[in-house]
Amino acid sequence: MATFYKESNNEKTEDLYDKSLIYISDMSQYARKYSCVVDFAFAEKAFYGKVDRDFVTIEPNVISRFSGIQNAESTNALQVMSFVADAFAGLSRHFQRSVQIGAIRQNDPYLSNLVAYDAYTNPSEAYSEYFNTLIVAMSRVKERKEINFKNFDEFIKFFVDFSKGVGRRYPVTKTGYIRSRFNTLLNSGLAIEVADIAYTNNNEKIESFVNSPNFEYYLNACNSYGFMVDIRAPWRIIADLDSVAIRDFASRYGYDSTDGILLGAYKKSHNSALRELPNQLLNIYNELSDVYTESESCNGRTNTVIIEPKEYTLENINNLYSESYFINLYCMLRMLEEESKLSEARQKQIITDTINLSRVKDLQTALGRFERIVSQPFDYRGSLSYVVREQSKREDT
Repeated sequence: MATFYKESNNEKTEDLYDKSLIYISDMSQYARKYSCVVDFAFAEKAFYGKVDRDFVTIEPNVISRFSGIQNAESTNALQVMSFVADAFAGLSRHFQRSVQIGAIRQNDPYLSNLVAYDAYTNPSEAYSEYFNTLIVAMSRVKERKEINFKNFDEFIKFFVDFSKGVGRRYPVTKTGYIRSRFNTLLNSGLAIEVADIAYTNNNEKIESFVNSPNFEYYLNACNSYGFMVDIRAPWRIIADLDSVAIRDFASRYGYDSTDGILLGAYKKSHNSALRELPNQLLNIYNELSDVYTESESCNGRTNTVIIEPKEYTLENINNLYSESYFINLYCMLRMLEEESKLSEARQKQIITDTINLSRVKDLQTALGRFERIVSQPFDYRGSLSYVVREQSKREDT
């Protein structure tokens, strides 16, 4: 039977577009009524839990406290940041009491006994899995174009050319990945999913979750406990770091403000991304380098020569290539990943300034300054200022 909502991504393109618009339109009625319903694919909200106040990429640090949460499968340990776990425990108890006093329906599959189906995944592990798919893509490009390299310099040229082709759509650095669409909110430690519904099935979202008689009660309760609800996956709740409720839970762990959470529970991603870059590139080189043959002409005869790519250790790489070399490479890759309006000359100057600052000051300061420059989303396609400007143009015509 035909439905107004998409059931998978295998439908016709025009149907997918129209049905997705219908879904968002219908869900927007809840966003207008409940401030906790948020579209995390819109404008700067797409960066929530991924960047700090300066739009610099962040991830949970090693000293962040995580706690287990009540989940649907007792054998599957799920965790989130401890203050988020406390808020979720309070929300779950609220639902249990509501069932007991008859305030909500007691046999709802998801919205009677609130339990977690998915939660935190380490972003480093998620990036590693994502990057493995990029290595497969590199291998296919290398094979299709019949590219070979006998040393690290030739490999880097191939790697950079590949990155230029995919950089904005498929970021190659860990920093770029974390702020991209491929990195889910679950990796922030702030999000919990309370259902196991397919993301691509909007019809099931409506039928199995949104149409529940407990749904609006759920929205009110989430708002009270400081959780936002993802409009595109309404079973995904995300701690609102600016809410009074979440700040109260966070204060029990020494975080006295939103900025306190961002500074204390998170770290800047670019420091580890650059530090790990030499080893990451060496691993890719070892993965993709193969013995190959070349033809040579000598005295009118053609000889086949077997070429064995040079072998390196990480120590070799660090001795052969300076810190400045990897700073330059990292910055160039990050520029490729961002929708920059800077001229090529200006980009080169920023990279040069970053290298010079790392020498006269320190690397952490230099990279931090660089990321604050390149990470700004203002006036980029999809940013709020971009959307407002484009809407003004349409109104003027």
